[in-house]
Amino acid sequence: GIPDIAAKATGFLVNLGIGPPISVAGTSCACPTAAGVIAQLNDLRLQAGKSTLGFLNPLIYTIPSGWHDITEGYNDGCGFGSKGFPATGGWDAVTGLGTPDYESLKTLIANLP
Repeated sequence: GIPDIAAKATGFLVNLGIGPPISVAGTSCACPTAAGVIAQLNDLRLQAGKSTLGFLNPLIYTIPSGWHDITEGYNDGCGFGSKGFPATGGWDAVTGLGTPDYESLKTLIANLP
């Protein structure tokens, strides 16, 4: 489904070099966060003499225990006054399978060929 996974997307501080840092949010925060977790997992595999994870989508759905399932909340419905999609147990249209659980993923990924 879409989305496959989610990541924290609010409360990121950006220092513009003038004045105090500002708080930003959105996909531009979540994508690099999730990518950083996957990069760390790839690094662990390379250190173990294994290949990188490659195309992730099939793998994501075979290791649901590697994700923190988000079961509360909803998206804003694209700002049209509705609550949009709710977060539920398992895959949902707000957070996919959930946010990366690095410690679980580290173990799961280490056991892959």
